[in-house]
Amino acid sequence: MLRHSKELVLQPRSFVKPGLILLLGLLIGWGVLAATIDRVFANRAPALASQWNPGSADANARLGDTLLQGGDIKANAARIAALADRSIGRQPINPIAARLRGLVAAARGDEGRATGLVHYAEAMSRRDLPTQLWLIETNVARGDVDAALRHYNRALKTSVSGRNLLFPILAQAANDRAIWVPLSRMLAERPQWWRPFMVQAVQQGNNPDALYAFARRLGIDQPGRLDTGLLQGIEKRLVDLGDYRRSAELFNRAHGQPVGSNPLLRNGGFEQPSGFDPFEWNLKDEPDLAAVRQPSPRAQGGSALFLTATNGRGGDLAVQLIMLAPGRYVVGATVGGVSGDPLAFPHLVVRCAKDGREIVNTPFPAAPNDGRAWRTGFTVPAGCAAQRIVFQATASLDPSDLTPWIDNITIQPQEGR
Repeated sequence: MLRHSKELVLQPRSFVKPGLILLLGLLIGWGVLAATIDRVFANRAPALASQWNPGSADANARLGDTLLQGGDIKANAARIAALADRSIGRQPINPIAARLRGLVAAARGDEGRATGLVHYAEAMSRRDLPTQLWLIETNVARGDVDAALRHYNRALKTSVSGRNLLFPILAQAANDRAIWVPLSRMLAERPQWWRPFMVQAVQQGNNPDALYAFARRLGIDQPGRLDTGLLQGIEKRLVDLGDYRRSAELFNRAHGQPVGSNPLLRNGGFEQPSGFDPFEWNLKDEPDLAAVRQPSPRAQGGSALFLTATNGRGGDLAVQLIMLAPGRYVVGATVGGVSGDPLAFPHLVVRCAKDGREIVNTPFPAAPNDGRAWRTGFTVPAGCAAQRIVFQATASLDPSDLTPWIDNITIQPQEGR
């Protein structure tokens, strides 16, 4: 009876240990779950993470950042500061929280404290784009261009997404001499963002001094460091801006020619391939409209330029930028394969590059397939510093079995001009 009574007394105590173990397991599981949710969702869904872990440094910082982006910082300053303080209390090296406290201080007019906190945030991490943006804006407002560019460089190095925001701003600012001079020195060091920025700068640039300086500093006009596509873009942009001389200088350097070289025409015999530089032959190559280098029908061999227009097509087939001084000139050439409808004969056109006005527009003469010599004159007026020499063709309603071609083009000053 006594033994039975002892068992009855001890039986409830047998549930204590398993219950404690279960409770401990639940607490551990809850902690693990909360930590996991915090780690997974603190950045993507900070509100959810803070519900499971109210003290989460990352979640509170992200909540403050979301509140900052979604409204007036002055109206939300107290809430943002509280979230940032909670984050810093748990994790003193959280850069987002430090930056938030700095922005709140700036909104309250305490610029000294704001600057110190934002610099503290940057010291912990240079990858926080809003921190770099604030430092850029602050230094621009102070007129400290070097410091602003230093933070541009850090932002562009650490945030690929930030480039979509910063490239257009920096490219536009680079039209100002106060910006492009130090920026060209920075680009000379070739930071990893230099080329995509230059693509944007070529599109937006309207200061030829800046574009020329960038090309020279980067050395992309040097045969050993040639960046053909980018250099051609700069050359074309300089031409658009009317800086023909320095565009030609870049072309000459890239092709190992004397810097001041200015031939009246390049590759008049079409022995060299065409290209995309303004100073090379730019050839149309479409199914119904094309200018194609092919072996010449003449016995001397070499290449000639064949001009084709079919199916009602017509237009410019070959274009080269030249730089003739005002005066009278004579164009000489060998032409062949010109027959059929005279209204569809190819034309030689010379236009002023600045405004597109034509200073000559004359048709090829009729010519047999083995060719004939042809000469025609024209006058370059004052105010026409550069010209485009063009060959046009139009599809004929009375097609010929021959394909027009031209070769051995020369331009010479006319005597007594």
